[in-house]
Amino acid sequence: MKLSLIAAVSENGVIGSGLDIPWSVKGEQLLFKAMTYNQWLIVGRKTFESMGKLPNRKYAVITRSETKSEDSDVFYFSSIDNALSTLKNITDHAFVSGGGEIYKALINRAETLHISTVHSEIEGDIFFPNVPKGYHNVFEQRFKSNLDYTYRIWQKG
Repeated sequence: MKLSLIAAVSENGVIGSGLDIPWSVKGEQLLFKAMTYNQWLIVGRKTFESMGKLPNRKYAVITRSETKSEDSDVFYFSSIDNALSTLKNITDHAFVSGGGEIYKALINRAETLHISTVHSEIEGDIFFPNVPKGYHNVFEQRFKSNLDYTYRIWQKG
């Protein structure tokens, strides 16, 4: 199964403040919505609860607490490894979509990183890990918005 990672990150590495994304960038969320449409998203429980369930997506939610879902699009797993071993039997691709601990645990396993850098230093307490060695920037496009941002694609290898 191919893993891709998708994130929006401030210039100082912030991705969150508590349960919130500490910015609103016109256009950037449309990129997330387009990329993840009809895809599996791997997320932590807090991220899932704060973002809510977006339509036309399936969720693998990582949580330490036992949780059952009555929603056929939401599956709960007690560990990342449990989620990955189940997902590999039902899909050929999934997006790692946060939060901070999930990104840290899976960034080295992703083949592709889709990272939007918000050109501002933002206060927050949840940070994105550095792009590991071995990834190469293969695409870059800058966008003008209420907060300018640059979308980059990184490939492993």
